[in-house]
Amino acid sequence: MRSIGVRSCLGGFLLAAASCSGHDDPAGPAAATGSLQVIQAAESTATLDVLVDGTLAIASLQAGTMSSPVPLAVGPRTVAFRPTGGTAGPNLLQLAVSADARYTAVVIDSSTVLNPIALTDSGGIPAAGKTKLQVANFSTLSGPIDVYRRQPDFDGLVDVMFPFAYRAVSGYIQSDPGDWQILVASEARVNGVPPEVPRDTLLMLGPISLAAGQAVTVVLLDKVGGGIDAVVTSDR
Repeated sequence: MRSIGVRSCLGGFLLAAASCSGHDDPAGPAAATGSLQVIQAAESTATLDVLVDGTLAIASLQAGTMSSPVPLAVGPRTVAFRPTGGTAGPNLLQLAVSADARYTAVVIDSSTVLNPIALTDSGGIPAAGKTKLQVANFSTLSGPIDVYRRQPDFDGLVDVMFPFAYRAVSGYIQSDPGDWQILVASEARVNGVPPEVPRDTLLMLGPISLAAGQAVTVVLLDKVGGGIDAVVTSDR
């Protein structure tokens, strides 16, 4: 099954390879870096700029989209956000960047003030030979939802978490390497028990193919023009 309305950044961030010519590199080895990708979920601005330590790092990121990863120097970094060409908002993201670490931030509105939320979680490291997936709900228009997953080691649909409120993050679920699927439906429960077959399917994603050691976050967003959409971030 092909994914519907999903944008993925599973390729990861590539560091420059050291020279293999046998000659010393006059520039020396590349500095250790982490990386940052940003999801633009703020409805108060059509496009967003991202500044790292006061320098423009991501320009004109459109609503409902995710940036490519940008490098971050190791150490304390201050990340600011502004409507394109405007003034940076007061809410800053403070990151203690470590080498090879990947950071994802979702930018939402909080009383029309841009508000960044970091999704990085140290629990995202899979056990040897395993994969992990979590779901984050940043869709304001979907209403109450049920979220199900089909994971590589189990063929049936299983609840991810209930209730699944706006801004909720499920935490990582671990399984085998292989194909995951995510199904989002309008909430339909009797005394907290979901129906045998999900009703009013809003979005179906999959297959999300993960190799051993990979971890991802599925971020649910409002679709431009109405409805629900999602992006898939590479966390490991």
